[in-house]
Amino acid sequence: MKIAADSKIPFLKGVFEPYCDVEYLSPAEMTREKIKDADAIIVRTRNRCDELMLEGTNVKFIATATIGFDHIDTEYCRRKGIKWVNAPGCNSVSVMQYMSAALTAFSIKKNVELEGLTLGIVGVGNVGSKVEKAARLLGMNLLLNDPPRERREGK
Repeated sequence: MKIAADSKIPFLKGVFEPYCDVEYLSPAEMTREKIKDADAIIVRTRNRCDELMLEGTNVKFIATATIGFDHIDTEYCRRKGIKWVNAPGCNSVSVMQYMSAALTAFSIKKNVELEGLTLGIVGVGNVGSKVEKAARLLGMNLLLNDPPRERREGK
């Protein structure tokens, strides 16, 4: 098996090498010509995975190291039998840690306790729910807003 992978994805080098051939390419190098013999590609949002890139290649699997997948032409992939996956929530712990640090810095700078303060969170999915949990542990009051989730779940 051969994988063409975005060379800018952190911590990827060395993971797949025991199992297959891996070629690391910069986002600019990730072209049809460069990936034509790859069975799978690992990308970020910098590369549009569509007919222009994929037609005439051996690619049967796309992994994007991102939450979104708007850079993948999912209809083209469906028609061609190309499977794909994204990484929803992949940054959620980092955002929670950043928000906890920012709230702590705010508390120190303003000489105010976080307990009892109110924090508003817009979007309470993978990321927002972790921020919510951290804020609750800090004793904060919360205002949660997630209209799509409310419509879907009735909450």
